[in-house]
Amino acid sequence: MAMETQKCFLLLVLFLYVYISATHNSVGAEARPLPVVPQQKPTKFLATLGVVCKCCDGSGRECSVTWTDPCSNLQCEPWKLHQNLHAQS
Repeated sequence: MAMETQKCFLLLVLFLYVYISATHNSVGAEARPLPVVPQQKPTKFLATLGVVCKCCDGSGRECSVTWTDPCSNLQCEPWKLHQNLHAQS
């Protein structure tokens, strides 16, 4: 009977050791503060995500990738699609 109790105790200690070892390393995630980014135009921000935007408000509905006034006809597309469309024309 004593041998059986000793094995159960040893098994419990081993289980606790494995459990604590496994959970100790994954208790939290490491983090660092994000750098403060100066305010930038939304089109520049979208470009960092792989999106190219152009404003098609000009005379004759011509499009431009740079503009200073608000744009009511903004057209955005993925960078790769933008590149493929202009390569075909």
